[in-house]
Amino acid sequence: MTTTEVSVDKNGFNKAARKGLIAAALLAILTVIEFFVAIGFENPLLPLMPFVLLKGWIILDSFMHVRAVFGEEDH
Repeated sequence: MTTTEVSVDKNGFNKAARKGLIAAALLAILTVIEFFVAIGFENPLLPLMPFVLLKGWIILDSFMHVRAVFGEEDH
């Protein structure tokens, strides 16, 4: 078996890592807010929907790269 060297774009890697950390922080903040909304309302379904949708979009965009699939991401 042979190995080949692969060059890594450090700037691109740093940008992607920063985006991932920001997304993880936003998800954590939204989760805490969701918790307080869930315990503060008797029927929390509708008040939680914006948080659920926003968290879903963050996951799709940051970790699943859905914008890249549709060609909307800039490189």
